[in-house]
Amino acid sequence: MSDPELTSETQPPKRRRFKCCVGKAAFALGVCLLAGTGLALHKSRADGLMARIHHGLVVCAPGTGLSMTPNSAGLLHTAATPAMLRLQLATQNDGRVVVVPGSNQLSEVLASSRRARTLLMLDLNDTDPVAVAKLIRKARMRDRVVLVAPDHEGIEAALQADSAMMVAIPIRSTRDAYLAHRMAGHHPYAAYVAPNATPALFALVHRDAEAIITENPNTPALSTTKFLAERPVDIVVTQQPTQFTQTLKHDS
Repeated sequence: MSDPELTSETQPPKRRRFKCCVGKAAFALGVCLLAGTGLALHKSRADGLMARIHHGLVVCAPGTGLSMTPNSAGLLHTAATPAMLRLQLATQNDGRVVVVPGSNQLSEVLASSRRARTLLMLDLNDTDPVAVAKLIRKARMRDRVVLVAPDHEGIEAALQADSAMMVAIPIRSTRDAYLAHRMAGHHPYAAYVAPNATPALFALVHRDAEAIITENPNTPALSTTKFLAERPVDIVVTQQPTQFTQTLKHDS
């Protein structure tokens, strides 16, 4: 039986060396775990919508539930144009939320999108925003989606479904801009502004909205580059993402 009064200085050299090695190993393991956790957190934040917007214009292309591969969906994966996919949601008879056309479960699409680091714009249509928000939280995609509701009541429901999820609010006038800011309160929201709106309206909503969404102007009277230079835009929705990106490169 060991002497209870035996101090570390009177312990045998082998035991002291063993305890020292164990302590160093535990410390090194703790440092590695902290570093790994920090790296994973940093990567997750870097994939978020706001981080991607900060690094460049986000080009959003329409997608379907028939296939979720980047090539078939027309996604672009470049540093200048981070990819976002716009999907239409529907509710099946059994209550499950799916992406249409097609019948891919939203839960599966969210999981695939997270692995592919793809941002999503989800048109809620007739789905329950609470059910959709629950699936998004479960997939850990809260900071990578924008919810688009079909009407005023749908927007309010989407805002209430989750306190941090981005919700798009259409803005057509100065009055709409102030109403959107009041409706959202402290909730993050994206201003969905028509491409024919004045640069002044874009500048106004830029003060309050977390992000500004618009559609490809498709007008010969104004080049895409000039259009974007005169308006603060974060996300552009276009039916032809490849052509849009090539136009930007050509104009520049």
